[in-house]
Amino acid sequence: MAHVSSHPIYQAIAPWADELTAIRRDFHQHPEEGHATQRTCGIICEKLREWGVEEIDSSLCEGSVVAVINGTRPGPTVAVRGDMDCLPMPDTCGQPWQSQNPGKAHSCGHDGHATYLLGVARYFQTYRDFPGRVVCVFQPAEEKASGAARLMENGLVEKYDIKEIYGAHGDNKFELGTFGFKVGAMQASCDAFYLKVTGHGGHGARPHLTLDPIPTTTEIVNALQTIVSRRVDPMEPAVLSVCSINAGSYPAMNVVPTECTVSGTVRTFSVEVQDLIERKMRDIITHTAEMNECEAEFIYRRLLGPVRNDKEITEEAERAACEVAGDGSTQFIDAYMGSEDFAEYLKKVPGTMIRIGVRDAEHNVSVHNSGYDYNDKATPMAVAMLCNLTLKRLEKLA
Repeated sequence: MAHVSSHPIYQAIAPWADELTAIRRDFHQHPEEGHATQRTCGIICEKLREWGVEEIDSSLCEGSVVAVINGTRPGPTVAVRGDMDCLPMPDTCGQPWQSQNPGKAHSCGHDGHATYLLGVARYFQTYRDFPGRVVCVFQPAEEKASGAARLMENGLVEKYDIKEIYGAHGDNKFELGTFGFKVGAMQASCDAFYLKVTGHGGHGARPHLTLDPIPTTTEIVNALQTIVSRRVDPMEPAVLSVCSINAGSYPAMNVVPTECTVSGTVRTFSVEVQDLIERKMRDIITHTAEMNECEAEFIYRRLLGPVRNDKEITEEAERAACEVAGDGSTQFIDAYMGSEDFAEYLKKVPGTMIRIGVRDAEHNVSVHNSGYDYNDKATPMAVAMLCNLTLKRLEKLA
């Protein structure tokens, strides 16, 4: 698959590749978590002003930057979003630009996302012959599932009268120079659950004088595994994963603990399945705890809805990518059980989330792995694809 293109948008932005690479590697070296993205925002604002962007707004959400570029003709407003926060984990990518912030790493590639959105802003600021305006949304706290929600709560769509929104995520499942698309439900909702089972601790040699929460918790965890396999329609995708169990003290081998805690996640594509799983979880936890004379505290939080891509926009995006990257560069893909807070925007305006191929011989580690590093060779094609899609939609909506 070719990594260069004869498309005029690609040719226009290709000379910026080295500068964008340097920006991305600086972001990677100085990752920032959640809404505390002040340094990243500062560099973004500095570059936007350097390129002539005058309308820059950081008031809607802590750690965010919204840049507005007006075309030379009247028309609608569309938005392009790039997230920019990091993960709370070590960086072992082994590159000279490896993270200098201990315990923080751009292992999901948001450094790349912020960079290609800068490229989009620069293109539209340079080539202004388009109808309407483009709003570039540099968003914090995607990993904490709060950035998009905060922007939406504070009136992003209403303030700029945004009609559509587009986003893209680097993905090492796809080869460099290729793109993935999905009409309809693309990524699952994200729910979190927390359980505390409380009994009565004591000496491990006198278990009859305790109410051991560990066997009760074990029964609950085993029973939870039957919800998806025996209660959910097999034609409905669903995941229930117990990801943490904690009880007692490892060195204290003869102490029955008083409590045991459990946490995990649920992923679904429909509210009906979401409701079913939460209800069955509560039933199992309540009755199992009562049967064993323990108390159970259960918290279930619905963090994000599913990402549902608009059909017309997604098909337009696929054509836009094919024009830039060539025949064979695009594919329609299956849904992911992973979640994305891009879903918050899609509750109010139509849009699409696109997967950008970043895999080559040097970039074959999965996202959320400490060795992950975004592939800078993907940036020019990503910028060109997003700009081409944005221009097509502005012309169609005008």
